[in-house]
This record gives sequence, structure tokens and C-alpha cells, in this order.
Amino acid sequence: MPKKITKKEKLGTVQSDFINLASHQLRTPLSGMRWLLELLQKENLGPLNKKQREYIEKIYSSNERMIALVNDLLEVTRMEEGDIKLYLQPTDVVPLINSIMREKEKEIKKKKLKVSFKVEQEPFPTVKTEPNKIKQALSNLISNAVTYTPENGHVDIELKTMDDAALFKIEDSGVGIPKDQQASIFEKFFRGANVLKFENIGTGLGLYITKAFIEASGGKIWFKSEENKGTTFYFTLPIMK
Repeated sequence: MPKKITKKEKLGTVQSDFINLASHQLRTPLSGMRWLLELLQKENLGPLNKKQREYIEKIYSSNERMIALVNDLLEVTRMEEGDIKLYLQPTDVVPLINSIMREKEKEIKKKKLKVSFKVEQEPFPTVKTEPNKIKQALSNLISNAVTYTPENGHVDIELKTMDDAALFKIEDSGVGIPKDQQASIFEKFFRGANVLKFENIGTGLGLYITKAFIEASGGKIWFKSEENKGTTFYFTLPIMK
């Protein structure tokens, strides 16, 4: 006898289908906007004055957030459909972290943050993961640390070996996670109450996706946090043998 589909399951399927369709339909116009804005920024269509450049940079930034949201929604849809297989391969994570830090350099300088990256040994052993996916996971964790740490705070990244795994540590002196909300931190669309006051732009999907990518690589993720004192995320990835 066929399993009876509940109203909740049916609604979930409709929601996933809608998100999938809407996200795919949004990708093309958003990519087109990015291309046109980049043409304007490069002054291919004529010189810009200071005010025009400022407005274009704001539009570009908003468009990039929309593209990131669409990509996250599509990633979540694939996860829910069971399509979370990663192409695991030898990956050097050190240049990935350095690349993310360069991408965040402007915000780091603006907030006068002290940021460090320590590697136990060089060359560091390669890990088994998919480079693009783990870069996204690392970017989510490092971006959160930078975004939710007040001016003159610190963000410390460490990479070392632990048995047959690489251990990643991302520590910040930021707003922290309220104790009564810590059990929900990896849930889809969850955002802490104190974070909403600090920064209202975000989807609540970053940590959900990060956890999925790390676990699909054979790793584990956990954290410790105290409100108004900071958060430290840890995760492991298997070392290639």
C-alpha cells in the first residue's frame, strides 16, 4: 500500500519546487545585471563622477547579495532532494583560506580587526574534499566571524593536524551566540536574536550549508560560544593518504 503523504510533506514539496523554479528564473537576470554593472564600473560606457560610482557600487553589492541568496536556495533544494554528493579530491586548503582573507580585506581594514592565520606546518597535508564546496564553507565561517565582530576585535584562524584529520579553528571576539539558541545554530533559516540587531542582512542558510558540505566530505563541525565574548568554530576534514 502506498505511503500516505501528509499535508506538511505536500507543503514542503510545493515550497521546494517553488524555491527551485524561482531561483533558476532569477539567475539569468541577476547575472545580466552583474555584467552590465561591471561594464559601468570599468567606465566602458563613459566616465563616472564620484556620486555615480558610489551608487553603482551599492547596486552591485545588493545584486551580489541576491546572487548569493539564489545560490544558497538552489544548494538547499539540492540537499533536500538528496543530491549532496561531492567530488572528493586532494585539496590544498591554505590558498583557499588566503583567498578568502583577501576577499574580506576591505571590511577587515574598515573595522580595524586584528586577523591572524596560523598553519601548523608547511606544506600542509592535502585534505579530501571538493575545493569549491569547502571554500564556500570556509567563507561562510570566516565571513560570519568578520561581520559579527565589532571594531578593533580579533579573528584568529588556525590549521593543524589531529590524528588522520585536519583541524580547522576560527575564533572571534564577536557578539557570540545566546546559550538558549545554540542548539538551533545549524538549522535552516535560523538567525540569532542578537545577530538580527547587529546585522539584518542574511539568510540563515550559511551554517546549514556549511555543515552539510563538511559532513559530506567525511568531517565534523562543532563550536563553543558565549554571548558578547565571541565564538569559536571547529571542524575536521580527512587527510589524503
